[in-house]
Amino acid sequence: MLDQFVPFMQGFIHSVVDVKANGNCGYRSIAALLGMGEDSWPLVHNKLIKELGRWSHDYTNLFDDIERFEQLRLSLLVDGFSKVCF
Repeated sequence: MLDQFVPFMQGFIHSVVDVKANGNCGYRSIAALLGMGEDSWPLVHNKLIKELGRWSHDYTNLFDDIERFEQLRLSLLVDGFSKVCF
C-alpha cells in the first residue's frame, strides 16, 4: 500500500493499516495505529468530540470563525452507529 503515496512522502510513513471502508475509516485507522483495534473507533471519535468541547474557545480562535468551528463539530455527529455524517 505504501506505493500509493508519492515517493517523497514514503519516508515519513511509519505504518500503514488496511481498515474497513464504511465511513469511519479515519477513526478506524487511528484506533488501529494506537493499538486499540479498528473496532474501537467510537473511542477515538468520542475523544475528538470531548477535545472540541473542552477547547472550543481555542479552536474557534484557531479557525477565526465560529461557523467553521460549528461545521467541524457537527461533522463529528454520528448517524446511528454505522458512519459519520457530513
